Amino acid sequence: MKIRNYLLAFVLGSTLAFAKDINFDVVGEVFDYGPQTTKIILKFDEQINPKTLDTQTFKVLTQDLKDRNITTIDFIDHNNVILNLEHGQNIKDANLLYWDDQKFSNVVIPTNYTLIQTKDMTLENGKTIKKDTYKYYMKSLKIKDVDKFTAGEMYGLKYRDFKPQKDGNKHPLIIWLHGAGEGGDSNITQILGNRGGVAFVEEDAQKIFDTPYVLAPQTPTFWMKSFFVGKRELVGEKDYTPDLVNLIKTYIRENPEIDRNRIYIGGCSMGGYQTFKTLVYAPDLFAAAFITCPAYMPSTEELNTVKDTPIWLVHASDDTTVPVSNSRESFKYLKSIGADVVYTEYKDVVIDGNKYDPHGSYFYTLHNSPINDNGINIFQWIASKKRY
Repeated sequence: MKIRNYLLAFVLGSTLAFAKDINFDVVGEVFDYGPQTTKIILKFDEQINPKTLDTQTFKVLTQDLKDRNITTIDFIDHNNVILNLEHGQNIKDANLLYWDDQKFSNVVIPTNYTLIQTKDMTLENGKTIKKDTYKYYMKSLKIKDVDKFTAGEMYGLKYRDFKPQKDGNKHPLIIWLHGAGEGGDSNITQILGNRGGVAFVEEDAQKIFDTPYVLAPQTPTFWMKSFFVGKRELVGEKDYTPDLVNLIKTYIRENPEIDRNRIYIGGCSMGGYQTFKTLVYAPDLFAAAFITCPAYMPSTEELNTVKDTPIWLVHASDDTTVPVSNSRESFKYLKSIGADVVYTEYKDVVIDGNKYDPHGSYFYTLHNSPINDNGINIFQWIASKKRY
C-alpha cells in the first residue's frame, strides 16, 4: 500500500510539474460605439512555432460563456502571441458596458475571460505541447489610453485624471463633463461611455493642446437635480455645480504646472448643458468651451454671463433626444451680443461608414471634425484661446 501511494504521488507530482500556468491579458479600446475587448495577449515561457497556431487553436469565452471569435493571430515575438478578437458596432459580446434603461445609465460588465487550448501546438525546438498541457489564467484587463488615467475623489465627486510628465513648463487643463448615462460611483464609465476622456490623451490631441492635463469628473447621479429626456424626467440628488467648481479649482491649485490662462471645459448632452452652468457659475475661470448637443437651452441671463468666453457649439439636426434649437438659439443670441462663438451643425451622425443615433454629434467633436469658416478645426481653435 505504501509503495502504491508513493508511486501515485510520484505520477501526480510529475504531471503537475509538467503542467504549466500561462497568464494572459485582455485588451480593450474605447470606440465611438463604446468600449470593447479587442485582443488577448498570451505570454509563454517557451518559444512557440507560429506555423502551428491558427484561429481554431484556442477557444475564448466571456464571463457569460459566450464565444468570442478569433479573427487573426499575430506574434510580438515567439514568446508573446496576440489573439485578435472580432469587435465592432454590432458585436455585443465584445462590450465592456451595458445599458440599464431603468437606471438610465451605462453599467460595467465584469470581464473574466476563459481561454481553452483546443489543439496541440509545437515549440520552436520541435517539442509538442498537448492541448491539456497548459492552464490559462486571465491576469488583467488593459484598456487603451484608459490606463493613462488615475482615480481620485473630492467634494463628493469621483474623477479620473491624466497628468503629463513634468517638464518645467505650464500646460493647459481640459475638463470633460459626461452625459446622463455615465454617472454613478464606478469612476470609470465617464471615460468609457464615449471617447470624451480618452480623445484628449491621444497623441494628436496632446500635440494640438500642448500636452494638457485632462480631468473627467463623475456625478453620483446626474449633474442637476431634475431634468427631462424627451418626456422622461430624470431625478438626481442635487445641483452639483458648486461641488464641481470647487473640484476644478482645488485640482488646479494642487497641480501648479497647470496654466491658469488655458483652462478649457466641454461636455455633451447633460454635460453640455452642465458646461453652460459651470461657465455661468465661474465665468472668469475658463479660456474656452466646447459644447455638444446641450440638454437644455440656457436662459438669456445665462448667455449674457458667458458671452466673454469663446464657445464652439455642435449639434445634429436629426437629434431626437434633445432639440437642435438648444444650440441654434444659443448661437444666434451669443452672436447677436458680440460673443466669440462658432456653431457646426450636422444632419446626422455617420463615422467611418457607421451610422449612429443622431444624438451622438459629440462623436464629431471628439474626432476634431468640426471646422469653421477659416478652415480651423475645433481642437486647434480651442487650443488657441487664452484667458489673459
